Amino acid sequence: MRLPAFLSTLKFRIVAIVVATGVLSAWGTANLLLDITQSELTRVLLANDRGDRERTAELLAGKIQTIKLALAEVAKHSRGDAWRDRQSMEAFLIGQASLNSLFDTVYAARPDGVMIARVERGTPQRELPNVADREYFQRALRSEQPVLSEPVRGKVKKVPLVLLAIAVTGNDGAPQGVLVGVVALRATALFAGVSDKRSTEAAVDLVIDRKGTVLWHPQTDRLLGHAADEPGLGAVVANWRNAGSPIDAEGSARLSQGYLVSMAGIPQTEWLHLRVTPESIAMQPVAAARRQAFGAAAAAGLLAALLSGALAWLLVRPISRLRERAERMLDVETPDAQPWPTDSGEVGAMAHAFRQLLDQRQMRQTRMSDLVLQLEAVLDNAEVGIALTRDGRFELVSQQLCRMFRCEREQMVGQATRMIYASDQAFEELSARARPAFIANGVFEGELELVRSDGDAFWARMRGRAVLPGERSRGTIWVVDDITQARQQREQLAWAATHDALTGLANRPAFEALLEQATARATEHPFCALFIDLDRFKLVNDTGGHAAGDSMLRELARELAARLRKSDTLARIGGDEFAVLLPECPAVQAHAIAEKLRATVEGYALAWHGEVLRVGASIGLVSVNGTHASGGEVLRAADAACYAAKREGRNRVAMPTPEAA
Repeated sequence: MRLPAFLSTLKFRIVAIVVATGVLSAWGTANLLLDITQSELTRVLLANDRGDRERTAELLAGKIQTIKLALAEVAKHSRGDAWRDRQSMEAFLIGQASLNSLFDTVYAARPDGVMIARVERGTPQRELPNVADREYFQRALRSEQPVLSEPVRGKVKKVPLVLLAIAVTGNDGAPQGVLVGVVALRATALFAGVSDKRSTEAAVDLVIDRKGTVLWHPQTDRLLGHAADEPGLGAVVANWRNAGSPIDAEGSARLSQGYLVSMAGIPQTEWLHLRVTPESIAMQPVAAARRQAFGAAAAAGLLAALLSGALAWLLVRPISRLRERAERMLDVETPDAQPWPTDSGEVGAMAHAFRQLLDQRQMRQTRMSDLVLQLEAVLDNAEVGIALTRDGRFELVSQQLCRMFRCEREQMVGQATRMIYASDQAFEELSARARPAFIANGVFEGELELVRSDGDAFWARMRGRAVLPGERSRGTIWVVDDITQARQQREQLAWAATHDALTGLANRPAFEALLEQATARATEHPFCALFIDLDRFKLVNDTGGHAAGDSMLRELARELAARLRKSDTLARIGGDEFAVLLPECPAVQAHAIAEKLRATVEGYALAWHGEVLRVGASIGLVSVNGTHASGGEVLRAADAACYAAKREGRNRVAMPTPEAA
């Protein structure tokens, strides 16, 4: 069956191609834009959820700090006659309206654990159990700051609790007892506001401690359970535990096991706030946006295709009669002497313009070929890489640029400039940096990491300038220098200025700078510092030589660093002397860390040419809360405490005496 005649015409084919191209382009572009949009929406969704967790964690931290300050203030005024007998203490506790509103129960106990009085919401209670066996009670007796307990079951009502305890001392400095505030986890205002208005019914908010124990959950029967048992949290909690259970105030969010899980550490606590939302619910806005965007893109693409087809049909009608003449003109082997159409209308005008255009084109091509040859000769003699790009593609490249990227000129000319970048992200970052520079100054200069044709990455300095200022459509000239070696030398010099060459740790100047900054902020952000001096290290050098000593220092530096938190700083400040900065670390926790470091040094043995070499560690610990005038004073106090440890027999942890402090 023969097709209708109009189906084989040029006009029909052009229109059909335009329409098909419009539809396919719209479909492909819509899919690409939708994928990009979905990725961006997902990123924004994760960022919003992460930000929500950080804000909620800060809110909880503020509440905890409030009740700590309230308890400490009451404890400060409880000295003296209030501890004389039960009636006096009950009257004192009943009169503390702030504590009775913040805590479910408040009680006072003597240093031997005997409870003097217990008040529940302003009402005296007669059950007064002994609390000497409670870990938080013993910690409070050893600390000057309020102590937050791990979750426990109460001795009286057997319900999940957390307790805040602070020691009270008399005028003579001897402990009079411990004041304790009790917060019931089942019904408490402490975690009010954890679930905000934006959480869905399927979202679950919870608070856990470093062991993964659930402190707050919408279902009270899950209290004191393990977070890993919650749907969607198994893999997340396992990874968190494997990472050392960090309590990081900087939030994180991820998709795991079909759930959106976001978390953030609650500052100044050992607690973590999490939210678990089924992915199908969390991603509903993304899915809805994709559906709407796809519908709009499809409609726009179809409309554009129809309009372009109609316009193409109108535009090709006047040139139909030129088709045969143009086809004969393209036959180079058999030149056509027949004249062009001479119609007085638009066809004649188009034929005349077409003939002139061909003549001019031939002349321009001849001149252009000459110019290109001359330009390539200039480019090939330049000692820097030079390229002319337009519309995201290479149009001219110099031999030096080809050598720099280890490819032939034919492999670059006509190719997308994306080929010299390691990733789409790197390419987009350059565009984001260069565009405002071109708009503001007409030029761009910067250092970027590029990639050669064989995949080898290198650093280059790129300088770009539009061929015509303000008209980037005319093309851009780029000058490229390979600065890999110079950059490496610069980075090596910068690293060497702040690090110890033997151990790779921070050096003394870098540590002193950090210590000075921390000391200036110590009033608001207390911290602890350690001074570590290896015991009998000279014997290692005398026995095995300096090579043995250097080997031991490198190994011990690695072992000590592995026992510290990510926020801590370990530095080598002398031959066998180290120092540690422990930000936001109470003295009790710092002492435990120092003991762990001491034990690490004590347990390390260096096998060296048949000898087993060991050392010990004397460690000075100083707690800094704003009373030290400078970082140097802090370091001297820690050094003095270290030498006190040596005088006491070495291989121990010591703190400054009250006189030294």
